[in-house]
Amino acid sequence: MSSLSKSNRLFLGLAAGVAILVILGGALLGAYFFLSRQPRVDLGWVSPLESVDGQRVAPDLAALSLAGELDERVFRAALDAGEKETAFAALAYSLLLPDNIRGGHWLLLAPYCRQTDGVRTNVCYQAALDLAALSPSLNDTARADLSLQAARGYAEVGQLQPARMALAQVENIARYSLALLPAQRRAVMGQLIEAYRSSGDSQAAASMQKLVGEGNAGPGITVGPAQSSLADLRGSVVLPSSVANAVVARQQAAAQVAAKWFQADENGRSELAGSLGAALMEEDRVRSEFYAAAGGLSAADRLALLHDRVAWLTTKYRVARGDYGASLVPAWEEQADGVRAALAEAYTQLINGYGQQVDTLSPADASHARVELLRQGVLWSRLGLLPGNIESALSEKLADASRQLWTRQGNAGLTVVVQDIGGTRFYLLSGSSRDGVE
Repeated sequence: MSSLSKSNRLFLGLAAGVAILVILGGALLGAYFFLSRQPRVDLGWVSPLESVDGQRVAPDLAALSLAGELDERVFRAALDAGEKETAFAALAYSLLLPDNIRGGHWLLLAPYCRQTDGVRTNVCYQAALDLAALSPSLNDTARADLSLQAARGYAEVGQLQPARMALAQVENIARYSLALLPAQRRAVMGQLIEAYRSSGDSQAAASMQKLVGEGNAGPGITVGPAQSSLADLRGSVVLPSSVANAVVARQQAAAQVAAKWFQADENGRSELAGSLGAALMEEDRVRSEFYAAAGGLSAADRLALLHDRVAWLTTKYRVARGDYGASLVPAWEEQADGVRAALAEAYTQLINGYGQQVDTLSPADASHARVELLRQGVLWSRLGLLPGNIESALSEKLADASRQLWTRQGNAGLTVVVQDIGGTRFYLLSGSSRDGVE
């Protein structure tokens, strides 16, 4: 009887063990299939502009920019209407937003993207961090703020390496900036200490706390935003009446799309799109004639002309890609690669034109202006506005020019360096000319 009891207990134990293994195996198998179905987030660089999905853009809201509305208002209107893709497109294609507002909008858009698209979330934080390091117009307080918010965002989506790197950039700004005055430096250090503590890095927080006393020396005042010297190199150009009239006609046609699209039937929408497309083609025709005939301009005025041409080709490229949410000019859609090449060429001429103007400055002014120009060029490329594979060439020139400027300043201040994380390139501000963040 005892032998039988032991046998039963052994059998029950084996059965229970098998049951547990089956349950664990099922759970693991279920976890495998669950995780295999989750969207994988590509941590590599993604062009914000090229990642716009035109099929999800609302044509009536997108047409507002063609009707002459400011990009800021179009972005806000799209967010208020719940049209996230339209807001994304408005931001990605915008040329005129100030960089402080542009960076803030990318951060504002990230939580919306996080609800459905991990890759888009990464694009938002990537763009904000690129602006923090590369924008020639931001002051160092704004750079630190963008970096802090990008660090928090990266941490929230589990990307700890970029998050730590962004915080390291804030520390470099706090320690090595030549532009921060005491009140600003103290504010940045305080925010950084809190960020380190929130991330659980008490050692870094304690180390930064020891440096706070250094930021208390001097008057507690602040300064205004930095001014870019590139704007002083650009002249002006007056559009002829033919172009001005074409712009008005296009804006009126776009306003009709914005007002009537939502309630129109299929035939009505086709007529609205056709009228706007015809206005766009006419504007392209008269603009092409104007650009071809605008010879003999001064170097400064030619820069203004090239800015205008870049802006128009950006609009034309968006139309060609269908990123206004509707097919407006089918012929351009078939020529999208050619429009893209023309846009890249216009940007190249613009950068080279600025380079020629920079060469006329004094050595000291030229050093600063050259770094600004190359930062702007790399930023255009990183935001996807400048298409093509020019980033690597501009990046090498930027690293060299930034290093020379840092040396000219007596090995003091901040310099732009490149950091590689998992094969992804990041641009960062460092207190050293060596690659990497100090």
